[in-house]
Amino acid sequence: MKQLLTLSLIFMSTSSYAAQCRVDLQNQITLDGEQIEIAQADGDTAKMDGDNNLIIHGEKITLNAEQQAAIKAYRQKMNDYLPKAKQMADDSIELANDLIDDVAQSLDAPNAFDDVKLAVKSFYSDVEARYYKDGDLILPAQSFAEMTKSWSEDFAKAKEIFSTEFMGNAMTVLSEKMQQEDGLNLTELSESMYELKLRVEQRMAEHAKQAELQAQDFCDSLDDIAEQEQDVLKKIPELKDYQVFII
Repeated sequence: MKQLLTLSLIFMSTSSYAAQCRVDLQNQITLDGEQIEIAQADGDTAKMDGDNNLIIHGEKITLNAEQQAAIKAYRQKMNDYLPKAKQMADDSIELANDLIDDVAQSLDAPNAFDDVKLAVKSFYSDVEARYYKDGDLILPAQSFAEMTKSWSEDFAKAKEIFSTEFMGNAMTVLSEKMQQEDGLNLTELSESMYELKLRVEQRMAEHAKQAELQAQDFCDSLDDIAEQEQDVLKKIPELKDYQVFII
C-alpha cells in the first residue's frame, strides 16, 4: 500500500520549474495572446496592441519602423512563451490521469479513482484562476523568492490532496476485493504492488526527464525575452519605467 504514495510525487517533478528560472518580474504583465499590457504598482500602464502601437498613460507614442519592429518581436515572443507554463501543468495533469488509470486497471477497478481525477483537476483550476481572468494571463510583479515559495506551497498542497484522495480510494478497492475473494493472498498482493511500483516509478522517471527539458527550455526562453526586452528599452526610452524582467 505504501508504494501507492509514489504517485503523489508526480506533482513534485513540476515544483522545480520556478527554481530553475533566474528572472524576477518587476511590473505586472497581462497577455491575451495578441497584445501586452504592463502595469506599474501605482496603476500606470503601457500597452502594446496587435498593430504594434504603443500606448502609455492612454496616449499613443509615435514610433518609427525600427521601433515598431522591436515591439512586434517582443510582443509575439511574450505571448508565445509565457503561456507555456500552463501547458506544462496540463501535461502533468494528463500524466497523473494516465497513472491513475494504470493503477485502476491493474486493480480491475476502472472507475474507482474518478474522484481523484476531479480533485486533481479542481486543484489546478484553483491555481490557474489566480493567473487567468477572462482568458487573459496576468502575471503579478513578483520576486524569484516569492515565486519559488508560492509554487512550493502549491505543489505541497497538491501532493497532500492527491495522496489523501488516492490512498483512501485504494484502501476501499483493496478491502472490497478481499471481501469478494474471501481472503487475498498477501504474497501475490505484495508482488503485484511491487510490479506496480516499478511501472509507476519508470513512468515518473521518464516524465521527470521530459519535464526537466521543458522547464529548462522555458527558463532559457525567459532569459532570451529578458535580453530582447533590454534591446526594446534602448530603442524606446519611453518604456524605461515599464521593464518586466530583472535577471
